[in-house]
Amino acid sequence: MEGDALANYTLLAEDAIQEIASRYDLAVRAFEPIEGGAGNSSFRLHTQRGSFVLTVCDEKTIPYATKLGRLLHLLAEHRFPTTNPVSAVSGRTITIYREKPVLMKAYIEGEVHQELDTAMLRQVGAAMARLHHLPTPDFLPDEHAYGRQTFSNAFDRNIDPAYESWLEEQAAYLERHIPPDLPSGLIHGDLFFDNVLFENGEFKAIIDFEEACRYYNCFDLGMGVVGLCKEGDTLSLDKAGALVAGYQRARKLERREKRALQLFVEYAATATSYWRFWKYHLQTPLPKKAGKHWQMVRRAERIRSIPSTKFMAAVFV
Repeated sequence: MEGDALANYTLLAEDAIQEIASRYDLAVRAFEPIEGGAGNSSFRLHTQRGSFVLTVCDEKTIPYATKLGRLLHLLAEHRFPTTNPVSAVSGRTITIYREKPVLMKAYIEGEVHQELDTAMLRQVGAAMARLHHLPTPDFLPDEHAYGRQTFSNAFDRNIDPAYESWLEEQAAYLERHIPPDLPSGLIHGDLFFDNVLFENGEFKAIIDFEEACRYYNCFDLGMGVVGLCKEGDTLSLDKAGALVAGYQRARKLERREKRALQLFVEYAATATSYWRFWKYHLQTPLPKKAGKHWQMVRRAERIRSIPSTKFMAAVFV
């Protein structure tokens, strides 16, 4: 999740790496851990057949990982630029290591950029629109993993009362203002900078579909604005405009979606604040990151404070 994740929960020795790789007819010559990835431990493997990514799903169930494998196969069938799954010799996409599901994927050469320029953002927007045009598989969840239906998990914890009260008010506000029946479909759900790869400024792939679901297209755009369109710690409306412009080259937003986008940027920032609170206070307490949810609170409040006419004029040029 958006560059904040704790990586490599499962530390694999060389003999374990070799044993797992042999299931895929791979002989490992070298390997190294890959940083990032919410709830997963990933390793880059250098083999006789090239480079691959081995992922042990530390916090995901076998049925969940199986659905993720099916989604990656669907994306590969439609030639969407992402990491393609590799089947084991047995023909299965998912294997098991110490009761944890394992995925093997082709490695994509590319670079992560913490700050994207407008040309890069237009490319990402176009790729996002292409994703939203794909058929939505019926095995995906109908809610986002840390969408507003989960916010109540943070209420009345008395860990950070000011935040918990703010989040409760936000949940009620979003419930009142999100329009019904907005277009929805297959979304990535976690479009932060570390999930997008480039090479020499050219878009290569969107990776890490762990939060994919069947949800509002506007939520994906809102998350992209929060996760990609920044200068330092400040949200950039000019960059948001570039992302949306690239998106609309491939899929025109409906008028009601345009009117709702500012709200969904606020929603995405709120959801990210909730994820940080839940992750670093409840699931895996980490004192050094205990206040990170407030960064997204400030971003959500900043978005709401922008006059709608100013937001629309800047983003829909």
